[in-house]
Amino acid sequence: MARAAQTTASTASTALRALRDVGAAAWFGGSLMGASGLNAAADAAGGPLERERVVSAGWARWTPIFRAAAAAHLLGSVGLLAQRRSRADLVGLGLTTAAVGAVAGTAVLGSKEVPETTIHAVEWTVPALLAGVILSGVGRRG
Repeated sequence: MARAAQTTASTASTALRALRDVGAAAWFGGSLMGASGLNAAADAAGGPLERERVVSAGWARWTPIFRAAAAAHLLGSVGLLAQRRSRADLVGLGLTTAAVGAVAGTAVLGSKEVPETTIHAVEWTVPALLAGVILSGVGRRG
C-alpha cells in the first residue's frame, strides 16, 4: 500500500514538474522571440502606424499561447510548492509573479504614450525573469 502511494505521489510530481517546465519554456521562448524578433521585424515594417499594426497583430496572436503556457506553469509551480515547499520552488514562484507583473506592465505601457524604449526594456525583463524561473528548477527533482 505504501509503495502504491509513493508511486502515485511520484507520478503527480512528474506531471507538476512537466507543467511547470514546459509552461515556463513556452512562455520564455515566446517572450524572447517577441522582444527580439517581433519588435525588430516591426521596426523594419515602415512608419509608426505600420509598426504598430505589425506589433499589435503579433502580440495578439501570441496572447492565447502565452495564457496557456503561463497557466500551465503556474499550476505546476503552485502544485509543487504545495507538495514539497522548497526554497527553489518559492523563488521560482516569486520570479513568475514578477514576470506576470512585467507582462501586465507592458500592456499598460502599450496603451499609453510612452517611449518605445521604455516598453522594450520592460518586455526584456520577462524573458530575463523566466530564465531565473527555469534556473531555479534546474537540478531539483523529486
